[in-house]
Amino acid sequence: MSLWGSISLRVRLTWRVVIMQALVLIAFTAIAAVPIYNFLTEDLRYDTDIIDDIANAIVVGEDDTWQLVMGGDLAEDATHYPNLWFYALDSNGHSVQFGEIPDRLLTIVEALKTVRSANISGLGPNEDGVALLRRHDGEMGRIWIVVGNGPEIGIRSAFGNPVFVGLLVLLTLVSFLIIPRIVRGELRGIDQVALDADKIDFQRRGIRLSMERVPGELHSLVRAVNAALQRLDDGIERRHRFIAGAAHELRTPIAILQARLELMQGNEQQGKLMLDVARLGNLANQLLDLERLEAEVPQFQSINLVDLATEVAADMAPVVIAAGSTIVFHAETENVPVLCDPPSLSRALLNLIQNAVVHAGESSTISVTVSSDATLRVADTGPGIPEEYRDLIFEPFGRVTPLDQGVGLGLALVRDIVERHNGRVTVGDASGGGALFEVCLPLLAE
Repeated sequence: MSLWGSISLRVRLTWRVVIMQALVLIAFTAIAAVPIYNFLTEDLRYDTDIIDDIANAIVVGEDDTWQLVMGGDLAEDATHYPNLWFYALDSNGHSVQFGEIPDRLLTIVEALKTVRSANISGLGPNEDGVALLRRHDGEMGRIWIVVGNGPEIGIRSAFGNPVFVGLLVLLTLVSFLIIPRIVRGELRGIDQVALDADKIDFQRRGIRLSMERVPGELHSLVRAVNAALQRLDDGIERRHRFIAGAAHELRTPIAILQARLELMQGNEQQGKLMLDVARLGNLANQLLDLERLEAEVPQFQSINLVDLATEVAADMAPVVIAAGSTIVFHAETENVPVLCDPPSLSRALLNLIQNAVVHAGESSTISVTVSSDATLRVADTGPGIPEEYRDLIFEPFGRVTPLDQGVGLGLALVRDIVERHNGRVTVGDASGGGALFEVCLPLLAE
């Protein structure tokens, strides 16, 4: 991608408008200078700047006579214009001249002192001579200067004129101050579209791009994007309904199967069958929990984290015992207040315990601990989780063990629930070997 293509539309529009304005001003000046130049050169063709140069070149000699000290721009003009002539005088009889003065001018010298400014023509033998007369008030007093065959007014002088340069600079500065505001105001609708797009999320559906103040050229694009978002929302909604319906249909036969297994007495396979049924029930509940998290807004309330963890550990105790393991619960204090959604946080802790039951193996010890800083810890004495897999296990269907050990939804669900509670979940090594999951939640101020 080119550098110009990566610059924002606002900057590109501003620069192009400013450059176009400058080009229009230059073109207008060039076009207007031609008739102005033709008008001036009918009777006046000389640049008036030479008058100041002549006045500055006059000095008073020892005998009170005027003398010329040619230097600077005046000497350069005399070199470039070999036919240059000028005549200067004052009311006291002082005068100085340079070059070949026209005879007709000498006959009207006294009349020059009555004029402040004039353009004199008809001085040559064929009445083609033109001269410039200006009265000058300076260090030499009031003097009159007549000049001919000097530097002529050209079209270039228009572009070198301070007025023109100042106007061009002023318009450029004003353009940089005003045009960006105008462009920004016109593109404000696009900025709003960008803000609306930033709000679009998988968990915040139904947001559409605003068409208010959007340029008409972009209306079709905004409508196409909104239509695509609507199709995505419809597809997601259909998927939610399918998964939720399938999970509900699974729960009924699983509950019936679990009830019939509980009636079986003296069967050595009862414990293993109970564990398998519990895994099926947990899978159905996980699917429903995933749909609830995406479809419902959590209802946060202040609860005692110790009471919640105690209840979940008690509910999971029969499953742990049926799997041949032991569960231990410990709380550092009796009350740990947190702000949470009790059903979803209970499901997160249940999944951690269920994960320990499945992966720690038989005859393991599962400990559930609640710290005073609102940290939940679930540890086991199993083989643990290798460090290279500790990020993978929190992804949906991210699994390390064989297919008969779950489908990889439980820990992904735990991570989503904890993040919705502004907390974080990590996994490491337990002190006695095995895996240690820590859920850190914000402690609610009493």
